[in-house]
Amino acid sequence: MQRKRKWEPGRGNLKQVVFLTQEDKEQGAQASWEQLEIVGNIHIFPPDLCNMTYLKYLFMGHNQLASIPPEISLLKNLVHLDLSYNQLKSLPPQIGALTELKELHLQGNQIRNLPMQIGRLFQLNVLNLHNNPLNPEVAQLYNTEGVHRMLSWYLDNESLSMPPPPPPSRNWRYLRNPSDVNESIAFTLMCYNVLCEGYATRKQYPYCPSWALLWDYRRRGIMTEIRVYQADIICLQEVETEQFSVFFKPELAKDGYDGIFSPKSRAKTMSASESRYVDGVAIFWKKERFTLIKEDVIEFSRMAVERYETDCKESQEMINRVMLKDNIAVMAIFEVRDEISGGPPRQMVVSTAHIHWDPEFCDVKLIQTILLLSALWKKIENHMIESQGADQKGQVDVTNMPVIICGDFNSLPDSGVFEYLTNGRVKKSHLDFKELGYERILDRLTPHRSQHQPDYLEQDFNLSRCYQDDVGMPYTNYTYEFKGCIDYIFFTERHFNNIGCLDMVPEAWFQESAILGCPHPHVPSDHFPLLVELELKPQHHQQQHRQQQQM
Repeated sequence: MQRKRKWEPGRGNLKQVVFLTQEDKEQGAQASWEQLEIVGNIHIFPPDLCNMTYLKYLFMGHNQLASIPPEISLLKNLVHLDLSYNQLKSLPPQIGALTELKELHLQGNQIRNLPMQIGRLFQLNVLNLHNNPLNPEVAQLYNTEGVHRMLSWYLDNESLSMPPPPPPSRNWRYLRNPSDVNESIAFTLMCYNVLCEGYATRKQYPYCPSWALLWDYRRRGIMTEIRVYQADIICLQEVETEQFSVFFKPELAKDGYDGIFSPKSRAKTMSASESRYVDGVAIFWKKERFTLIKEDVIEFSRMAVERYETDCKESQEMINRVMLKDNIAVMAIFEVRDEISGGPPRQMVVSTAHIHWDPEFCDVKLIQTILLLSALWKKIENHMIESQGADQKGQVDVTNMPVIICGDFNSLPDSGVFEYLTNGRVKKSHLDFKELGYERILDRLTPHRSQHQPDYLEQDFNLSRCYQDDVGMPYTNYTYEFKGCIDYIFFTERHFNNIGCLDMVPEAWFQESAILGCPHPHVPSDHFPLLVELELKPQHHQQQHRQQQQM
């Protein structure tokens, strides 16, 4: 029922004024509503009204209200508020908490100034201030700038004149003690979607002050975040091509890092002046700890075409859906430089990916993840054949190679992507495939094909996840409209121990500072960086782990 209810003075307590028709009662309607009109020359804002948090439309025009209580902030579901033709001289700062408001009618009052917090009403499309004695500065803004630019002015100036306190330090969570073995090697790894300049727009993030979206401002915060933690390996997503060359690589070189980068596939079709704005993924590492042996790029769109042309032609979706998304991954094979065991140098693989974002293309996300693991397996296998001088695939064991896979997978923990990575398999009939006929070609997407159950697609990396069960990191992406865990770090369980991880910024800070989402003047991206400490196990421990798995 979404009928408007009317309340007049003398009709009793607001909570008791419910008008249900006989039809409502027969259908079991409850005594609540989304719309309420209050009339009758009232002078005081009804105290009980602020408890009606379900209200979406509130009409209180043509009364004698002289003030609005701060408790109006409780009506967070309001989309339409009419306070026209009263006796209001001001609005409480708490009006800024009504971030769902689309229309605010204040005409015919005695308002001279607006609170700075009104800039937080970023969804407001209608703001009527006619017939108010506005001071000249407010009047000029109102008459010349339009609603959105006026609100943007207030938002920008509030954040400068009344900046919120910076977030407290993130806590380090110890998960286990490092091994007491000389051959084990501990190192830290960061995974961070830095939000490239082209995506950081006012249209996308209208709750963020415009000056805090500027790349020159955000890049300083991003680099500060990176330098505070000094991770041994840094995996970044949404790095613009030009910014890799002119900013990230030279800045991190000052701290002893080297790096590799690849832009999304579309860059190949563009001129140099256009392609410099294409984002991609990057891996940086401390040269004193690791030596790059090999690097490679995994282009999901190109792989989709290749698979379609070779043995997947019965699945048109490989062309119609997967090929059209130009996401990529990069991989690096490192030699560990601080090896002290006296044996041969040890190698490990690090890969970072940025999977497609759109929830409507959950099938593409899952196929891209399958292609990622398939490509990694094949490239590792070829590297091992070359380095060991083997003649054929059967003579090398890919599972002997330590592997770390991280990135922005744009997939929640209940997704097929997450299931495939964590459980090592996914049902061919999984809902994320959207019944588009992929099950006919799935077995051909994996080169290792150790399929034990015909209804499942399996992979053999035996991955474990950092931040198990979202402990310490309930969100990795934090915006007004979406808050969830979509960035992950996985490692081959046989080869690594997860010693510790960095918790998220305390949620209490967001609530106490009334932060609507990120980016924010103190948070330069809409993602939080993940930081973990991993331990590369001694080789004889890896053998013991494998024997236990086979028992």
